Amino acid sequence: MKRGFVITSNYRRLHEAQLAVEKRGAREAGLVIVRGPFGVGKSELVERWAVDNGAVFVRCKETWTKRALLDELANKMGLDTRGRNSEVQARIIGRLAVEMAPMVFDEADFLIRSTPGLLEVIRDITDMCGSTCFLVGMERFGDTLARYGHIASRVNRVVELLPLSVEDVKASCERLAEVQIAADLVAQIHAESHGRMRLVLNAIANIEQWAGANGWKTVDAAKVKGKALVVEFKARPLGRRPEALA
Repeated sequence: MKRGFVITSNYRRLHEAQLAVEKRGAREAGLVIVRGPFGVGKSELVERWAVDNGAVFVRCKETWTKRALLDELANKMGLDTRGRNSEVQARIIGRLAVEMAPMVFDEADFLIRSTPGLLEVIRDITDMCGSTCFLVGMERFGDTLARYGHIASRVNRVVELLPLSVEDVKASCERLAEVQIAADLVAQIHAESHGRMRLVLNAIANIEQWAGANGWKTVDAAKVKGKALVVEFKARPLGRRPEALA
């Protein structure tokens, strides 16, 4: 499979949200919720968007304390992490106030626990410097954040990352596949993957292996009839023996 990144409709949704937030009225209303189901390629998508837009990209961790959050952010920005929490935070705010770089927090579900303490740290930074902040989580992330009204009121946009369209799958095949994939097989990939980028990539890899073994330059649905394009693990229903699933 070729290396590369595919500009999908989800990527364009992020770009549109950024343009809208840049025109906001209230300075502190700079939060953007980005959410979607597993497998649609959220992490790769937002990381690439961050690179393309000069944003500070951080992947949140379940073990984070307030200090760990600040140190991670400071390290990403090449700032000194010595001193008290307030001193590290001041350096971050000072840099962002000058550069106005957006921030992207992937796996943002880890920011919400029994208290909004970690979110408060981010709110203080965005309030002071005015930078846009993208919080990226699972489908119900925004609903959970809504419990904290003083933070939820700073949300300017909610970007729903959707399953890939047929056109997105087609673009992925054209950009990444080492062989030509016919339109009918593109449609089959879309149907069997349910628009999940992770499964689309696995399907392309499988097709390439079959093509290599058979010397195919172009692959259509007829050539792979009866083959599983994607394999998705699901929990076995309780009470059923493994052989019953065969």
